[in-house]
Amino acid sequence: MLSIQTNIAALSAQNSLTSSNNSLQTSMARLSSGFRINRAADDAAGLAISEKMQAQIGGLNQAVRNANDGASMIQTAEGALDQVQNMMVRMRNLAVQAASDTNGPTERDDINVEIQQLHDEIQNISLRTTFNGLGLLNGSLTTQQQLTAGGGVAASTVQAGFVPTGATGTAVTNVDVSGANAADTYTFGYAAGVLTLTDHNTSKSQSINLTGQTVGAGSSTTLNFDSLGIKVSVANSTAAAVAMDTAVANGLNAGTITTALADHSAILQTGADASQGNTTSVSMLDTRLDSGASAASMIALNTAISTFNTAAGTNAGPSDGDATGLITAIDTANAWISSQRAALGAAQNRLSYAAASLTTTAQNVTAANSQIRDVDVASETSNMSKDQILMQAGVSVLAQANQVQQLALKLLG
Repeated sequence: MLSIQTNIAALSAQNSLTSSNNSLQTSMARLSSGFRINRAADDAAGLAISEKMQAQIGGLNQAVRNANDGASMIQTAEGALDQVQNMMVRMRNLAVQAASDTNGPTERDDINVEIQQLHDEIQNISLRTTFNGLGLLNGSLTTQQQLTAGGGVAASTVQAGFVPTGATGTAVTNVDVSGANAADTYTFGYAAGVLTLTDHNTSKSQSINLTGQTVGAGSSTTLNFDSLGIKVSVANSTAAAVAMDTAVANGLNAGTITTALADHSAILQTGADASQGNTTSVSMLDTRLDSGASAASMIALNTAISTFNTAAGTNAGPSDGDATGLITAIDTANAWISSQRAALGAAQNRLSYAAASLTTTAQNVTAANSQIRDVDVASETSNMSKDQILMQAGVSVLAQANQVQQLALKLLG
């Protein structure tokens, strides 16, 4: 039907032209931005997934930086500890020199002057070694251990010790939690000669068969729960050996060890999420040479240096025993620092592996996000070329459709 009022051909051409124009605008927007999704209408589900991935990628990249910063913090402490040990070696040489009777009171007094200077510098390094304002060697970044009530164990601090039920003369003298998780809870269980320690947060456990084991008269032993990073030292002050399974384990049964953070222990966010396993706890040392230090070996060294210094102020001067006592104290403290440095080195390696793993994860998530959000330039360029041709064809057809109605004028003669 030839109609003047309604031009169906023109309407159809306009509709196709509008569709081609919209498609062309979308292709141009994608190619200019580089993204396949520029608004929610482009792909609602894809946008939601992509935004979650982008948040994850940002968190992973920041976690990598956190791990690297943590490694830098450890390196700062390590550099200071190297100097502390160098001074302790020098102090030991001086103590060995003083132990020889080829030196008289005057010479030992002179030796004491340098020993006291080294003492003061170790103390100063311990107080001034910081990272972003955090003290690394003054005890403010260490993991404290605390023993709470449970079963036959009376509430007490570990340092003070406690006597397990029915084990007179036997006491737990120390619990080393240097390898344990910070702010965690561990509970003892005992049955049929087997002592088990369980981590409440991870449900990991380790058992030690105590059947036949004893604590010798006047001696001590250590229960090493190495997979959990905890060591329990048990001492026997009686004149006879005490069976471990009946004396110690019965008392420890249902006892609880709780690790807590001292001051502001370094908790590194080495993951993108807030769930368990996304943090790494790093505990530093307390190398202060004073009675307030938390390291028993450093307190003992401070006492030996003080004893040597006190004797140096007398006419007789320090004795051979004062010098040899100082040598022994230095060796113990130096060995302790070496073991702690090894732990810090292990933590640094752990952070390096964590950073590498996080980098790989971030790369893979980024690739997955790219598949969802980024534009395929080759495909979109083809679409744009197609739409441009359709636009040109649509304009040409619309012009011809507008001319068709003029044929009706010929019928009017």
